[in-house]
Amino acid sequence: MTTSTPVYPGDIRDVTVVLYVQDHARTLRACLDSLLGQTIGAERVEVIAVDDGSTDSSASLLAEAERHYAGWLRAGQFRRGLSPAEARNWGMSQATGRYVLFLTGADRLTPKALELMVGSADANEADVVLGKLESSGKHTVATSMFRKTQGSVDLYASRVYWSLTPDKLFRTSLVRRCGLEFPTDMAIGDDQAFTAAALVRADDIAVVADEPCVVKGPSGNGQVPLSQRITMVSRMIALLTAMLPPGPRQDLLISRHLEADLGKATGPLLLASDQPAERERTLWAAAELLRGQVPASAFALLPRPLAVRFALIAAGFHQEAQQMAAYEADKTRPAPKKTVENGRVYSLLPYFRDPAVNLPDALFDITGQMTVNQQLTGMKWNGPLLLLDGHAFFEQLSTRERNTKVVLRHRLTGAEERFSVTARRDDTLLNSKGKTRAMGRFSTRINLRQMSDGWPLRTGVWDVHLAVSFEGVTQEVRLGRKRSAEVDVTGRAPVVFAPSATTPGHELAAAPFYTPEGDLSLEVSERLPLPGSN
Repeated sequence: MTTSTPVYPGDIRDVTVVLYVQDHARTLRACLDSLLGQTIGAERVEVIAVDDGSTDSSASLLAEAERHYAGWLRAGQFRRGLSPAEARNWGMSQATGRYVLFLTGADRLTPKALELMVGSADANEADVVLGKLESSGKHTVATSMFRKTQGSVDLYASRVYWSLTPDKLFRTSLVRRCGLEFPTDMAIGDDQAFTAAALVRADDIAVVADEPCVVKGPSGNGQVPLSQRITMVSRMIALLTAMLPPGPRQDLLISRHLEADLGKATGPLLLASDQPAERERTLWAAAELLRGQVPASAFALLPRPLAVRFALIAAGFHQEAQQMAAYEADKTRPAPKKTVENGRVYSLLPYFRDPAVNLPDALFDITGQMTVNQQLTGMKWNGPLLLLDGHAFFEQLSTRERNTKVVLRHRLTGAEERFSVTARRDDTLLNSKGKTRAMGRFSTRINLRQMSDGWPLRTGVWDVHLAVSFEGVTQEVRLGRKRSAEVDVTGRAPVVFAPSATTPGHELAAAPFYTPEGDLSLEVSERLPLPGSN
């Protein structure tokens, strides 16, 4: 018979905070106080502080804290010039906590940060937890991934990858199992490389967004040479192509670095440089990267002005690329006009069909970016007729040349039935910018007794779609998820609409229902008449 020794919560620390310090004396005490004041309890936290040869009083502050809080903080001091990557790797090698989190001496945690983040990691078995960021000053921090708290986030269907700072909770077993380290040969971006690898390798990712967790200090990376930024993007793309096979997932993550990093280096930062030689070197390095490392499919995910700028850079039109960057930076310019040709929408950006540069039309194609504003406002039965009312229009296009249809699509076979709609003029119908979309209202009458082949609607589940079409441009959306309060969503008895066309004595009945996502569907079944029915 074997016995086991019980493990108590105090035996294993929950979190190791690896703290990188370099001349942070002004903010370091507040940082340490925020770690001591965690509601999770100081006994469940350890701090591994690495001082990178600070020339202010940071080292003495750490030494004082280490004496005062023995067993809670351990500090190491290294020669000046130790890279943040080397410091963090050393601190990570000393970690004993179940989770590890990386901060600098300019950061601090809110009181409940670790309680919320560890609680989320444990409850959701998450390998990485993002805690909501807040800026401690005028510098900006990423916010788009913190819209709501989520126990499980799809990396490829969210904005999580747009936050690559290492101020997150990483499961220590993930880090060690995957051999994750901060690359020591990157001048900048080692934190991006580590965090990106952890996010891609994580089985589950969670987000805590109900309240701020990490108050970020300034990064101090403002004077990084442009050439180093280009090199960082190249390294990140190489890392992603090594971890992910070609395809939409790889394209999505690559597009983040193109937009956030390369876009900045060849845009605002390039325009701010007063050194022509540096600007030219930057553009040639960017051109080589764009031609040699970026899959064409990734360009489709970029904002069109940026895609045009990159195409100019890759083709060697560097003066034109700088003019395009200046155009993008001009916040006073009017929005570019659009043109519609053969069902495609093109943005009339600079260099559209300019023979001097000969860029492909696809770079200016914004058809896929057309936004449908739609709502179901009424649904009722009139015998075998299903009556639907609502509105649907493109935010960016007029409601001229309307050809919208309601589409029923059989979930198993893909068979379709299409129904024209009747437009109803409504001058109060506006898009989000206040422009009229007067012919965007619709009504339709679907006679379930007679489809295009003359027979009643066959049995099965039929999903209800709208093929929204104006000015020759068509986009299909599901109907029902967006609906007015007047639409009755109460489950009702199926409506009998026709005798069975195949089984004598049977009848066909239809029952509308909403999917878990809120989309409208119609289930048609064949049955014997109910007792007492006519």
